[in-house]
Order: sequence, then structure tokens, then C-alpha cells
Amino acid sequence: MPLFAMAEQQEPAKSEQTTEQKSEQETSNPAQEKSSSTQTKKSNQPLPIKELDLQKQDLKHYLSKERISPLLVGPTEYVTLIKNYSSANSKGVAILLPDWQQGATNPKAINYLANTLPEHGWTTITIQPDNKPDNYPSIAINTTEQKKANEEIISTYKNDFSLLIKAVMAKAKEYPGIVIIVSQGMHSTLLIDMFSQENSEPANALILLSSYFDTSAEFAFEENKRFAHQLAMSEYPVLDLFLKNDHPKAITYAKQRKSITEQEMKVYYRQRQLNNTVTGYYPEVELLSQIHSWLRAVGW
Repeated sequence: MPLFAMAEQQEPAKSEQTTEQKSEQETSNPAQEKSSSTQTKKSNQPLPIKELDLQKQDLKHYLSKERISPLLVGPTEYVTLIKNYSSANSKGVAILLPDWQQGATNPKAINYLANTLPEHGWTTITIQPDNKPDNYPSIAINTTEQKKANEEIISTYKNDFSLLIKAVMAKAKEYPGIVIIVSQGMHSTLLIDMFSQENSEPANALILLSSYFDTSAEFAFEENKRFAHQLAMSEYPVLDLFLKNDHPKAITYAKQRKSITEQEMKVYYRQRQLNNTVTGYYPEVELLSQIHSWLRAVGW
């Protein structure tokens, strides 16, 4: 066969191969474009909203504007709920502080007191505090590393917490009468620690609800014992309440606090266990009765 004929036969085959390659490239491009588009959509998806931000949004959405009072503490804006006293005479201000991970309107005790105490002469200021810090308590394998990490995290949280309480206390002093604080859980231990500092002015009285120092199991006894000693050495009146059906640590360390306060002979300290049916929920009538009787015993 002549050479020019062989060349003519080979060229079409080369041309067909080139067309097939182009076709394969063209069919592969849409898939790549689709994959790229999917990645772009994923990267543009908004991050989950923090629980604290959701709680603030809910308060602003569902409650009347008259009750909501934003409080600026440094660069951070907190939400407080204020309800003025509705009785003939004003007794003072009750600052209500829920535990971390709980909202300002949680039904376990705080919301009931916020709505009921004004009828008995108390202006209530309910705080929406920060949530529990991330990575607390530490899960480090080494015990020393756990303790160091826990101390660093709590120290940072304490600083912000202290600024918040001081700002709320300043707000409370705008109203006539004494200032008491009703605090739940871990925040009670931080309050006692804060008031034990020389440069901190304590409230006139403190009411504790199911309080204990929340930390790793290895350090729980030590930290709660320190909390009990700080409480026993305090000079302001304290009503210490917990429940029959409560968090196991709240029950265990309540007994420890009572023992240490009796040894130190702290004045104006009363501890009571209330009977309840639902774990963590305070019986409303009994709760209010205990608070009233204790305040009368103190002289208010």
C-alpha cells in the first residue's frame, strides 16, 4: 500500500481519538463543577448559634420590653429582667441568679420567685449569666494537668462573673431597701469566693439553692470543703436550701457545709431540706415560706 494511503488511514483514527478525549474532558467538567459548587455551599453555611445567644433572643422575643433591661459590662451586653415591687411598701431588691446552663426564666425556682417576690415588697432583678465554659471540667489524662486547666478556666470565668455581679449590685442600689441575692448551683460558690475578697462589697444576705462546687470528681471534695470554709467565715446572713430529690453532690456537700459552719459557729446561718416530687424543682409554697420566715428571723 502506498505510504500516502497509510497516512490517510491513520489520521482519521488520530482525529477520532482526540474527539473522544475532548468528549471525556467535557463530561468530566460538570462533575468537577458540581463538586466545587457543593464545597462552596458548605463553606457558606452559617455556624450554629450559641445557646447563650439563643436564650437572649428568646427573652427579648417573648417578654415585654418593660421587663428587659440590657446591662453593658465592658464590651459584653447581658440581659437582666426587672420587675418592680407591687405592694404598699418596698423591702428592697432581690437579685436572682440561675445556675450556669439555665435560663433567666427557668421554672425550677427562679421564675417563680421573680414573679412572686414583687407582691411581697421586693423588686426583682433576674440575671441571664454566661454558660458553663467550654472544656470544663478538663478531661486531661494527667491529674496535675486537669487541676491546672480547671483553675485557669474558672479564673477567667470568675473575672467576667465578678464584673457582672458588681454591675448588677450597682444597679440594685438605685432602688430603696436592702439587697439580697438568691443564687443556684455553681454560681453560689463563685459568689462566696467573690465576697471573701477584701475589695468586694457583699450583699446584705445570701440565699443558696442546691449549691455545690462543680468540678472533676478528683477535686470535688477539696473544692467543696474550701467553699464551706469560706461560707462559714462570712459575716452576712445565709439561708442554705436544698432538696430531698436533688443532685447527689448538692445533698452530699450540704451536709459538709452544715458541719463546718457549726464548728465555726457562724451566726445567722440556717440550712433546710425541702421535700419535692420532681428532681431539681423547688416546691413553690414551701420555698416562699422558708424565705419569709428566715427574713423575719434576721429582722427584715
